[in-house]
Amino acid sequence: MVVYIDPFKSEMVGVTLAKDVADVLVMTHQHEDHNAREVITGPVKRESTFVIEHEGEYEIAGTQFSVLRTFHDKNNGDERGKNLIVSIMMDGLNIVHLGDLGHKLPDAQIEKLGNVDVLMIPIGGKFTIDAEDATEIIKEIQPSYVIPMHYKTTTTSADLDVLATLETFLEKNKFPLAGEPVHKAKVDQGSLPDDTQILLMNV
Repeated sequence: MVVYIDPFKSEMVGVTLAKDVADVLVMTHQHEDHNAREVITGPVKRESTFVIEHEGEYEIAGTQFSVLRTFHDKNNGDERGKNLIVSIMMDGLNIVHLGDLGHKLPDAQIEKLGNVDVLMIPIGGKFTIDAEDATEIIKEIQPSYVIPMHYKTTTTSADLDVLATLETFLEKNKFPLAGEPVHKAKVDQGSLPDDTQILLMNV
C-alpha cells in the first residue's frame, strides 16, 4: 500500500512535484504547500484513494493511522490555524509525520505517539518549530531515525526564503548522520539503529 503525505504546489515551494498515485493521501493542513490533492491521480491497490484530513483513528488494509490535532503556531492556531500529526503503523514500524507543527508537544501527545521508529519533523522556523525546538522534541521522542523537513534549499521559492537551512539544524544537535543523502530509504525493524540518527533525503 502506498501512503502519500502533504503533496504541494510546485510553484509555491520551488521544487517540481510530478503527478503520482497513492492508496492513502494524508494532508496535515489546508495550505497550498501541503494540500495539492490534484497531484494524486488515483490509487494503486484500492478502488479509490482514501483521504485523511481530520483527526481520528483509521484502519486501512491492516495499516493503523492515528491522527492528532496540533497547531501551526504557538498561539493555539490563532496565527496559522490547526495542524495534524499522523502516526502510521505499517509493517511493524511506527512512522510519525509532524506536519507544520508550530509548538512543543505536550507530554500526553508524546506518550500517545509511543515508540517512534521514523520521525519526520519540520526544522526551518518562521512558520513551524525551529531547529532548537525540533532538537528538544527529538530528544523527548527518541526515534530511531529523524528525517528533517520544511527548510530552505537552493531552489526554495521567494515565499519560503525566510526558512532556516538544514545546516542550521545540524549545527544545533549532535545526532550522527545515517550516511549520505538518499532519494529513497528502505527501513525495517532489523535495520534500526540503537541511538537516534539523522536520515537526510535528497530534495
